[in-house]
This record gives sequence, structure tokens and C-alpha cells, in this order.
Amino acid sequence: MRCDSLDLPLRLFGGGVADIYPLRGLSRGGPYALPREFEEYGSVLVVPTFIRISSFEGYQEFKNIAEEFLRKLSKEFQRYFRIAMETPEEHEVTINSLYLPNDLRVLYGKLGRMRDKFVGEYGDRGMQRFVALIFTRSTPEYQKLTPYYISKCVFGDGAASQVVTEVALSNFDASLANVGLGIFAKIGGIPWVLAEPLSADVIVGVGRTTVRYRGRGQAEEYKDYIGSVALVRSDGVISEVRAKVVSEPEELSVWIGSNVRRAVRNFALSKGTKEVHLSIHYSGKKPRSDELDELKKAVEDLKKDGLRVSYNVLHITDDINVRLLCEESKYYPTSGLYCLTSDREAYLTPLGALKLGTKEYYSFTGVPRTLKVSLIHTSESDALEELIEGLREAYWGTFMHLAGAQININEPITTKYSRDVAYLVGSVRTVGGILGIDCPTKDVYERPWFL
Repeated sequence: MRCDSLDLPLRLFGGGVADIYPLRGLSRGGPYALPREFEEYGSVLVVPTFIRISSFEGYQEFKNIAEEFLRKLSKEFQRYFRIAMETPEEHEVTINSLYLPNDLRVLYGKLGRMRDKFVGEYGDRGMQRFVALIFTRSTPEYQKLTPYYISKCVFGDGAASQVVTEVALSNFDASLANVGLGIFAKIGGIPWVLAEPLSADVIVGVGRTTVRYRGRGQAEEYKDYIGSVALVRSDGVISEVRAKVVSEPEELSVWIGSNVRRAVRNFALSKGTKEVHLSIHYSGKKPRSDELDELKKAVEDLKKDGLRVSYNVLHITDDINVRLLCEESKYYPTSGLYCLTSDREAYLTPLGALKLGTKEYYSFTGVPRTLKVSLIHTSESDALEELIEGLREAYWGTFMHLAGAQININEPITTKYSRDVAYLVGSVRTVGGILGIDCPTKDVYERPWFL
């Protein structure tokens, strides 16, 4: 078994600053690109909503801390992103529980009226400036009936929404950076890009899931199939995220193929080229034969358009029991360490120990999970070379997440975000079915609302 390490990727920030990550949260670099709309507006409208639980005796102290957090967030946001935060008004919602259906319907109604009011005042275009900042005690990810999913039902990808919990407020420095980054990305900003681009022109992450929910007024359960694609540029920027809800899994194969065609054609048209290198990353289960057939058909259709398309299909998963160790760093795996088991399969540790300059290796907490990267299909003759390039895509993609200032996610944005969006779309549909409320049902989500 052959083992080696990939070069550590650098991210490019504003002012040409290149680094692995900004030290001390958002203390250096600045954003790579501001949203075009804010060259006109210059400010973002943040409307805080405080959720008050009737039995919560410490609510006033919680609210005081949240208001102080908002004041510091406003200063940090303007200092780093050069966009002012305006707070035209604030709201408070009193409910008995964060999880009971009747209380969540109250919250849904309150947030919906707030949204409608701002649409009336600013119009749909003006909602690009709008951010709903919701402060709540907790909202666990595994529990769908929570304020987090209610906020996504109300705003979807039509406006930015951010939930800040009591736990986040207990760590101001990290949370200020993470919340600021989340808001900046949701309004269309680019905080950083890869300093050196990947070889693939178009990278497509594919995620799939199923969802069961109780239809409104109906006893039986319905089953939906949710698919999503995350389209990534060669510099690592998520350019688009789409989701599709269908009743039969075969429909997803056709839909994924159509998105691949569209992404490649758009790239070729924008660059004025006839040659495109495409890479497709599958998360979760390996692609079925009908999915691969649709991808091959999509490539053949592109060739009929006069495009020369080379492409790879990768399966990337951490659902394995393998760990890589490295003697050089006291058996803690180094960042970018990979081991080849064949010319089509390898193991990779993206979130390993880092050696910065001549200093000793810096290890993250705990031994990280190992990714298994399999080359399912390639149009090229040298499978091993294509597999190693796929490992580089997976490794460098882990440094492109928008959810936090530090390196904290052990898989590429392609598989992480596509899977998250598929799960989130399924979850909000479940919430809508249980509570009998309207949740986003359209098929396309192009803002990073899932952060």
C-alpha cells in the first residue's frame, strides 16, 4: 500500500492575503468579494427576534447577552466585511415550549408577518438586504420541530435567516466570526477562494435522501425522494445549490444529468471554450447504474453540442472504520495524508495535524475520521492519476467551508453541502406536514440558506 501527503492548500482573502485560515476569527485578510447589491445599499438590515420561554426565569439575562452579542457583531461585521448593520426594529415571541406544535405555529405566524411586512416595504429585491436573526435557548439538529426549521420554512432561500443559541452566546469570539461568516455568505458574499485553482472546471456534488411525513389531514405516510446538487467552481466557490423533490428515485437520475449538462454548457459559454473537465462527487450510497447511465448520456449530449468533455465520478464517504496514523507526527495523522489500496480506491485524512512553518505539528482534538475516496468512473486512460487528482479535490474542498472561520469539517464542501441541503429540504417538508403550515416546496434553492 502506497502512502503520501498532498500539499496544504492556501485560501486567498481580500487584499491578496493568502493563508490557511484567518487567525483569531476574522482578524486579518478581509473578504475576497462583496455582494454586488451592497455596492448600492452599503448596509444589511438585521431584524433580531428573541424567543421567550414562559418558564425561563433567566430570560432577561439571556436577552441582555444576546443584545450585547448583536452590538459586537455589528462592529465586527462592518470592520471585516465593510458592510454596515442596521437594526430598524426588534421582535419578541413568547411561547411555552420550543418543541410543541402549537407554540411553533405561533412562532411561524410571527416570523411570517415580519417577512410580509418587509416585502411590502422593500419589495422582493430589497429582501436581499434582510437578515432574520433569531435568538433562542436551544435548537438541536436531530429534532425537526424546533425554531431552526420553522425559520427555514418561513424564509427558505428568499431571505437570509440565522439562529443563535444560548450555547453560541457562551463563546463570543468564535460565534461572532461564525455568525458573521454565515450572514455574509447568505447575502451573496465570497469570504475566500482557493489561492490555486483545482484542475476540474466544473465540480458537482450530489446528495440524496428520502423523507416520510404525514400528509395534511391524511393518516397514511408519503415517501419523497430528495436530491440535491452543489455546483463548485475551480477556485472552490459554491456557485449554486439546487434541490429536487420527486416521487420516484429514477426521476432524480434524469434531473442530476440535466443539471450536469446545464452546468457544463454555462461554463463553456461563459469562458468561450469547447473543452471542459468535469468532476462529480457522490456522497452517501454509491451511484446506481441508472445514475451512471444518465451521466454518460449527459456527456454524450454535450459532445453533440461540439464540446470535448473529460470527466470523473468519485464516491466520497467517511462511513468507514479505518484510521490512518503517521509516525512523523507521533502517530497522529497529518493533514493531507493518503494511502492507496488500488488505482481506483484510497483513504484520506483531510483534518489531520498541521505543520506551520518550522514549528511542531499542531493536532486538532481527537483522531479525525478517514475519508474513503473511490474512482467510480473516468473517461481518461490513467485511473491512478485521476484518483490522486480526486483526492486533491476532496482535500482542498475541506478548506472551503463557509460555516466557520477555523478548519472544522472533515469532508469537501461538495458532499457536505449537497447532503445537508437534501436533508434540510426533506426536513422542512416533514415539519410542514406535521404542523400543517406552508414550507418551501419549489425545487430550486440558489442561496446558501442551509448554513
